[in-house]
Amino acid sequence: MDNPIRREFHLFTLLSGCRPTALQETTPGNIDFKRRILHIPKPKGGAKRAFDIPQSREMIRCPIRVMRFGHQMRPSHARQWIFPADSVSGHVVEQKEDRATLSKWGNDLRQSFRTIAAAAGVSEFDAKLLMNHAIPGVNAGYITRPKLLEDHLRRQQQAISSTVFAALNANSPSTRRWPKSTNSQLLNPRAHVIADVIRGQQGLKSAIAK
Repeated sequence: MDNPIRREFHLFTLLSGCRPTALQETTPGNIDFKRRILHIPKPKGGAKRAFDIPQSREMIRCPIRVMRFGHQMRPSHARQWIFPADSVSGHVVEQKEDRATLSKWGNDLRQSFRTIAAAAGVSEFDAKLLMNHAIPGVNAGYITRPKLLEDHLRRQQQAISSTVFAALNANSPSTRRWPKSTNSQLLNPRAHVIADVIRGQQGLKSAIAK
């Protein structure tokens, strides 16, 4: 895809299983790079359904790359939105792509996430927690999601991302290199883009390495 911001948006939708309409409105302030957490303040169901997404090593590279692209391409909107665009709102709104260019987008990728989770050996229960689905049954009330977030659920998230990346075409070096690349300047908290966006948060290198 020619537009790197849209490219990262679709990749992150696939890796997170997040509803794209919620992902569109995420801001730099929603990311905790040190903890590798993305907060979704207004998902389907409103603020009372707000939740945190644990990010795999591959996932955390998406906002790093897209922030760099955003400050270069849409500097006036990049300070407010993770996925800036030339739109009335200032962020990505239209999700549709030519199917010949990208066969799945939007909620298609959310469905793909659920399918890949099963292939990765992630339980249905854990997949629902990662996707912020309502958990039916009396026992669901005994589950404290935040307690699982930074340990168990992150391991499940990493298993899903690893399954996705293992399926990349080995005969296409550029395709394999793009999602794994992170410019050394972007890993430096003193770099002007990251310093401006995350306002001095530390631990970026160690967060990616975990």
